[in-house]
Amino acid sequence: MDQDRFSHLFTSNTMLSPFELESVRHEIEARTTTIHQLELQIGVLKAEREKYQTLLSPLRRNLLPPETLGEIFSFSIQYAANSNSSCASQLNTLCRVCRAWRAAALVKPALWATVGWFCIDAPKKIDVGKVNAWLSRSGKVNKAIHITGDHRAGDSPECPLSPPELGNLLTDGFPLDTLSLVCTHAECLVAIFSEMQNRSSKLQSVDSLHLGMEWASSVTFGKVCGILDWIPTVRTLSLALPEFHDNFTFDSELPETLPFCNLSGLTLICDWPLPLVLDILRNCVNLETLTLDTEGCARKYDPSLPDDMPILLLPRLRALQLKGLDLSTRDTDILQYLRVPSLHTLDIIFYMINRDEPDDYNLPDLGSDIASLVTGGPNRATNLQHLRLKSLPITPQGLYVILSALPTLTHLTLEELESDSRLFRDAHTSSTKLLPRLKTLKIHEASELFTFNDSDVYNFLRRRKEGLTEESPDYLEEVELTVRKERTYLWQDAFDRPYHYASEMAKNGIRLSIGAAV
Repeated sequence: MDQDRFSHLFTSNTMLSPFELESVRHEIEARTTTIHQLELQIGVLKAEREKYQTLLSPLRRNLLPPETLGEIFSFSIQYAANSNSSCASQLNTLCRVCRAWRAAALVKPALWATVGWFCIDAPKKIDVGKVNAWLSRSGKVNKAIHITGDHRAGDSPECPLSPPELGNLLTDGFPLDTLSLVCTHAECLVAIFSEMQNRSSKLQSVDSLHLGMEWASSVTFGKVCGILDWIPTVRTLSLALPEFHDNFTFDSELPETLPFCNLSGLTLICDWPLPLVLDILRNCVNLETLTLDTEGCARKYDPSLPDDMPILLLPRLRALQLKGLDLSTRDTDILQYLRVPSLHTLDIIFYMINRDEPDDYNLPDLGSDIASLVTGGPNRATNLQHLRLKSLPITPQGLYVILSALPTLTHLTLEELESDSRLFRDAHTSSTKLLPRLKTLKIHEASELFTFNDSDVYNFLRRRKEGLTEESPDYLEEVELTVRKERTYLWQDAFDRPYHYASEMAKNGIRLSIGAAV
């Protein structure tokens, strides 16, 4: 529209004629069309700008130091164990992206320090050349090899962990800090180190050793343990043993003497009867950490073994973990036979199964087993400070019995607790203060089957601080509460006002954190 022709319309209130109205509508439509066309052009230009902008990223400009990129690679592949691809596969994929990424990976020796976990199916053999080539990129970083051999895949009697090839790798290859060998038969593991014995060779660098087998006998078990004579530097040993009744031939007693006196750490993964486990542990007087893992299986019973077992003293043991316990059995009985005066940390993890209401789970036997550690006479544990209980179905009364027997605790962690919050609600009614030395309390992902009120925990914390006296101080400093993300509605008040609760607790000297677990 000719603005000079209609300029008087912008400066007056004159009524428009039908012709003028139509002309104005036409001009509005023309400008709307032009604006739309320009917007399309602007969108295209913005897309092109973003495309060019990617060429100026730190990676394309080589501004990200290779060392930093290598650290990023380390974080990206550390979760490979939870995926379908191995760390090696993910690392190879990263190296194929571009030359810069491959160069960054090569200047990060730790990325190349581990071979495994991988399985060799018979009749294939280990490729020693590839293993050495991989480890050669790790420089002076401590190295680890994890290898599994499987006879069943090819139904071949020949072991995929061929003694000559693997013997060459262990004796002539790079010094190893960690070695893990798993095979179907215990005899295969014995053969590998017999090959070293024939060469009069010993491994002088391995600190951590894991040996796993699916089939063994009393005799071959003793020979497997004898492997430590050829690796005198081992301080941490892990043994994954055959199922007792199915794959283990108990044709004679275990060797009276096992070469375990130099071990500071031991992990036993087995369902063997308690007397056999104690027989093994009697050779481990210098242990500092011990893990007994039944992987959710009930520990087996053998009538030929004695029921009356002598007490076992482990004077240096500081950390004890019982893992994969089946509550239908008395797997915690072993605590009755242990004397651990230096015990600092106790970690008990129960095997997760579907359970009903825990009204029948007072678990007095569990309470007495744990209490036996601190009430066992002159060699009782007097400095037990850390306790973690995971996936434990128990009544509040049963949990109170356990905790009240451990007044020296400073750190308590309850994970996936299958109980309600009455323990915290009613703790103030007891004549004695519950956990008087407690400094850190962590409650993670309490079961959704039971009513666990966060307000009971807050009131428990508040009452502890309100009852302070010179004779009865309170040491509590830190509290962590987490709930599964999909269940935050159950603690809605806490998640609606986390800063309020945190600030209120801070006034009493307690660092409180509330979060949702993934």
